[in-house]
Amino acid sequence: MTHSFNRRSFLAAAGALAAAALPAAHAAEKKREWPKMPDVPTDFNPERCFVELAEKGEGVVFEGPKGAPVVRIVFDPQCQWCVWEYNQLKPFLGKVTFIWHPVAVLNPNSEPQGAAILSAADPKAKFLEHEAHFRDEKFKGLDIRGQEFPWEKRVKVWENSKAFRRAAGNSVPFGAIQMPDGRYIAMPQSTTAEFAKLTGVKY
Repeated sequence: MTHSFNRRSFLAAAGALAAAALPAAHAAEKKREWPKMPDVPTDFNPERCFVELAEKGEGVVFEGPKGAPVVRIVFDPQCQWCVWEYNQLKPFLGKVTFIWHPVAVLNPNSEPQGAAILSAADPKAKFLEHEAHFRDEKFKGLDIRGQEFPWEKRVKVWENSKAFRRAAGNSVPFGAIQMPDGRYIAMPQSTTAEFAKLTGVKY
């Protein structure tokens, strides 16, 4: 009888210790910090990104004057910082050519929203509609639930995604710029002032 009691007591104590250890382990896990990643990956290739997006991908064009910088930007339709980036770049509309390439990296809604934008009769208008509804309470951006989109446009979203990853891109929004002198430069997430400094274009 005593033996049985001691065994039960031991098991109960072991269980209590294990339960107590769980919050401590969870707390230690929460405190884990990863090293900060560079704004531009050390192996990012802006020329490859720009060229492959142009040749294999598809985007929404905001035309600028001839001879101005051309910026190809990858964005995930579910990314709030991509919406922020568009607002930061608004002062340069009409001064720089922007091509916004939808990619799918965040969640299952990314691909169909990108395909909805690319397959629209007016992709630019659909892109702007998406931006305008991003803060909606029920759904972020275009409500694509229950809808089907052309397979080839869904594929283009993935072609954009692959072109970006092949060039060593790892976060959105991110851009590759072709300067008027032919140089290619990387554009990490940028404020209005940072973009002006990077390109030399005034706002």
